[in-house]
Amino acid sequence: MKVKKNNFTENEISEALKIYNYFIENSFSNFEEKKLSKSTFNILLKKIKKNKLPFILGIKYNKVIGLAFVNKFREKSGYRFSYEHSIYVNPDFINSGYGNKILKELLKICKKIAKIKNLIAVIGGKNNVASIKIHKKNGFHYIGTIKKVGFKKNKWVDSIYMQKRL
Repeated sequence: MKVKKNNFTENEISEALKIYNYFIENSFSNFEEKKLSKSTFNILLKKIKKNKLPFILGIKYNKVIGLAFVNKFREKSGYRFSYEHSIYVNPDFINSGYGNKILKELLKICKKIAKIKNLIAVIGGKNNVASIKIHKKNGFHYIGTIKKVGFKKNKWVDSIYMQKRL
């Protein structure tokens, strides 16, 4: 697997969006309730680039097998050194170790960005065992659970918070 950091093709963006939307529709790991349009996804990508934060794609067999990005944790200035990240793996490649590889690459990039002192994982649902496992494996520590903070598909969902100091 190679990691691509910039200059994505239209096809790569479409594949990344397809993965992202899969998790909106089929899981509680993303608290969005409606699929994103390509233009909305491009706005997210541009915002991340404008803030000089990483957005990466895992590529194998000339296909996007996963994506990860970093965004502000909160908008208030006191949180300026803390960032939240997201990782999504193509459902055809889940449990193949690619989520872990993508997270490792994201961490390498984040360590080179001076303003990122904390990375926060906000994991949707206590049943998201794979995500919890790869975060522990990469040095994230369990901080706490906010019970029933999200509401999706007529169900209340917890958020598990994990943190890594860089």
